[in-house]
Amino acid sequence: MSGSRRETAGASAAVASGGARTGLVSRQPIHEQILPHIRADIVGNRWKPGERLPEPQLCREFGISRTPLRDAFKILEAEGLVKLLPHVGAVVTDPGQPDVAEKMEILSALEQLAADKVAQSRRPATLAEIRRLHRAMQDAAEARDAAGYYRLNDHFHRTIVLGAGNKTLSDMHEMIMWHVYRARHRANAHEPLSKAGSEHHGRIVRHLCDGKPEEAARAMRDHLNEVSRIIVDHTAGRESESSSEDRAHSPGGEPTA
Repeated sequence: MSGSRRETAGASAAVASGGARTGLVSRQPIHEQILPHIRADIVGNRWKPGERLPEPQLCREFGISRTPLRDAFKILEAEGLVKLLPHVGAVVTDPGQPDVAEKMEILSALEQLAADKVAQSRRPATLAEIRRLHRAMQDAAEARDAAGYYRLNDHFHRTIVLGAGNKTLSDMHEMIMWHVYRARHRANAHEPLSKAGSEHHGRIVRHLCDGKPEEAARAMRDHLNEVSRIIVDHTAGRESESSSEDRAHSPGGEPTA
């Protein structure tokens, strides 16, 4: 394992255990090494929408100066995960319902294409990994391990995309998935595990392994349509609650018209 991979593994372990990440980075470019960890913290809702990223705290965690941290913030702003505000700093963005719905449409199209290509190529190693992840997801669901299930779910979908063997497809998927996964994780926190998800994944796996591209793409579309419904409904509900709170706290304490 290379040094950078060891650093990444160490960082993941530190985050999981709640430990500090001081001394994590040892080589240039520093901002590229810390970027995945800050991004993962945003996607995992460690830093909530509207929250300012605490520069002093992050500098201590990573054992770095503010310059590489702010370089990482610039990339996160280009990705749409934060907004850099003068005299404030990096603030986590809060995607609304239309934005989430649009991104889900794109993600679904990309994953349908990936499923089609994987079913055509039927690479043994790719199919074996997809089957392994599906079994692990079933075990996590039976154990009511929601966090483990959704982590495996993310890996399951990403494995299908990578299995398509198309770098452009993979890069486009990676760029958009952070936004969708962030909204998905927020919705999952309120959505109980169900048999429907397992059945959807089972159909996808079956069609991939049977070499049926159209059926695999259709199964992926049906699954992500359901996921999109859950995410968009949750986002709409959250926006409605926020709007009600704003009206309740309007001057005079009365809702505005």
